[in-house]
Amino acid sequence: MLYNRLIRLIENHAESLTQSWIREVKTNEATKSYRNFPDTALHDSVYDIYSRLRYWLKKEESTLEDIAEYFVLLGRERAKQGFKLSEVIYSIILARVELWNYISNQGIFEDSMELQRALEFSQRLNYFYDKAIYFATVGFETVGEDESSMKRKGSLFEAFFGAFRISPTTSATSSKA
Repeated sequence: MLYNRLIRLIENHAESLTQSWIREVKTNEATKSYRNFPDTALHDSVYDIYSRLRYWLKKEESTLEDIAEYFVLLGRERAKQGFKLSEVIYSIILARVELWNYISNQGIFEDSMELQRALEFSQRLNYFYDKAIYFATVGFETVGEDESSMKRKGSLFEAFFGAFRISPTTSATSSKA
């Protein structure tokens, strides 16, 4: 199955993908703050994302909670470190772009059926990265809030889930106004 081949490709090349992303994020004009950030810290956060994609691309509630937790905490951490929100968002976009550029340059799409499956995989990746951006932004915006008081409200991330309970295949025309 193409999906599994793509996941294995990403997992097997997570290190080179990570190094490519670090070079890009450190030289891109839209992510200037990353130039002064240690490569090891950048490496660990992005390598973790690439190596966990198999799990995070699942369509399960527990997966959404894990994605939310990871990226809310990442957003909060980047805010505390003095990054601009626009740079954090663009760094996540660059991670997706680096990943898709790598996949599409491998020449593994041999026929129209595989191309269709690749587009479906791309849609799942985009949905994952949309969630990543949303939850990192939430974390960034809530950096001033005390985590213990947020936990007392029920769950640290419970309030954010309702806004992201959409399916990647839901069309705008199928929802009622």
